[in-house]
Amino acid sequence: MSSTDWDVENQRYSPRVPYAAQMLVAREDSAWLVELQDLSEGGCGIFRPERCTLEVGQVVRLYFFDQPGPALGVDARVARIEQRTLGFEYLEPQSVPPTLG
Repeated sequence: MSSTDWDVENQRYSPRVPYAAQMLVAREDSAWLVELQDLSEGGCGIFRPERCTLEVGQVVRLYFFDQPGPALGVDARVARIEQRTLGFEYLEPQSVPPTLG
């Protein structure tokens, strides 16, 4: 599937890539350290953290990091909430994985 093909089942233009890493999800005065499940150019999926109070449609900032030091911040919208997972849609397309400049 090319990045311009529509995946009807998953409602996305770019394929998901399994990806294990940590990320910080920040919203106003709350933040959660989470485990990534998968990535695509248009968004990502995470394993839902305990006591998560996010709602579909909320805009958050996702901080991707793989070691101590600078982290890449990406704005995203909560696209789906399931019992064990959350999905985010980036506000701007990103590389896979997202990287600093």
